[in-house]
Amino acid sequence: MLYIGSITAKEIMDTLKANGWTLDRVKDSHYVFVKSGCRPVSVPFHGNRDIGNFPARILKEAGIT
Repeated sequence: MLYIGSITAKEIMDTLKANGWTLDRVKDSHYVFVKSGCRPVSVPFHGNRDIGNFPARILKEAGIT
């Protein structure tokens, strides 16, 4: 399993954008990114707080290793 230390939602969103993902919509505190041929990926955004174990799961869903 991919291990990622302390990381914020903004850093995850920057990584997704750098890998061809685009912001589709914002619903409450979740940013939904899309990429052609892939399922949408949701990123919980709570300011600059660390988002715990979610970064590894989000990047795995996005196909980023």
